[in-house]
Amino acid sequence: MFFFRRFNKLHSAFKVYAAVFVLWGIYRLVFRLPEEVEETFLKPVVFVGIAMLIEKPKNWLKYFMEVWGSGDWTKALGWGLLFGLGYITVYGFASFLSFGSLQLGELTGSSILAFTLIGILTAVWEEWLFPGYIFSQIKADIKGVWLPRLLTAAMFAAVHSPILIFWYKFAPQTVIFQLTMLFILGTGNVILKEKFKNLIAPVVSHFGWGLAIFLFR
Repeated sequence: MFFFRRFNKLHSAFKVYAAVFVLWGIYRLVFRLPEEVEETFLKPVVFVGIAMLIEKPKNWLKYFMEVWGSGDWTKALGWGLLFGLGYITVYGFASFLSFGSLQLGELTGSSILAFTLIGILTAVWEEWLFPGYIFSQIKADIKGVWLPRLLTAAMFAAVHSPILIFWYKFAPQTVIFQLTMLFILGTGNVILKEKFKNLIAPVVSHFGWGLAIFLFR
């Protein structure tokens, strides 16, 4: 009991994460709904809804407002774009090394529009949960600079393992590469959240990561 009183925010973060990981993992293993349904309805219910169930109602507005913050949105946007371009460059280079040329996906007006809408929603829900909620909870109870960052990034990467294994059925080396890149993405976005005190930069950065996958898959 002392442990839970001493690390109550850390405990809340792990409860939320465990519930999200299990439910989302089961979903990836058993179901496959269209991305439009998944990102518009299902993911916010799981990623945001579980946190709201575990948190007290009086904290709900605080968590929604704090993650968007009051920092410099212009600089946050610029840094988010910079990080996103970095992910696109790295992913494109990896694709070139793997295939000997850039393997572009099917780029049509409808596919680009659909990706843009889905990509933004995906970034919002995932960045709200990890740099927004989970990182703030971990940082409140674990002092230091890097441990909360790396722990949050590891949790962010791990929650994507079911889709890599059960949905895409990637080879082990591809899963390791993707998880490594997701860990880098998670670390970078936590740093951006700390720097600008809002989620603008992480959301834009995350969208750049999704764009890289869309362009080079």
